Amino acid sequence: MRILSLFVVAMCVPLSASAESGYVESVSAGTYQITTNDFGDSRYTVITTKVAGITVKSDVSFMKVGGTSISECAASSIADSKGSKVEGTCLTTDSDGDKYKIILSRTNVIGGNNPGTQSWFGLTGKYVGMTGTCTYENRSQVLNGVIYGMNISKCNLTR
Repeated sequence: MRILSLFVVAMCVPLSASAESGYVESVSAGTYQITTNDFGDSRYTVITTKVAGITVKSDVSFMKVGGTSISECAASSIADSKGSKVEGTCLTTDSDGDKYKIILSRTNVIGGNNPGTQSWFGLTGKYVGMTGTCTYENRSQVLNGVIYGMNISKCNLTR
């Protein structure tokens, strides 16, 4: 009878699943490969890059400060008399081999370091179930015909 009573009490205790959420800041940098074609009044650009990243601030358990990653990205940009916009996707792999996807978008990209937005989606390992919204800034510099870029991302993540 005692075991049955404990079982009934245990079944009445509400089970709660708690989501973890918090703030993460990361910096990534690397070289960009860019191909641009002009069509009349518009310019179309394809961008590919591999960048190395590091987490510099974090208050979530699944992204540790000092954690490193590599992102492989493909993006496209269009510029015309109305302005410019870049959109793309990155596959990010951390040092444990766990992966998440980044979808990015930024407007008025020509001649400035305008902030953009990113959406993060967990794919494998510790990132399964992770989603996030971020703002980011891209800083680029050309030296000897090579384009170097750095991204600063500030994110609110939930898992």
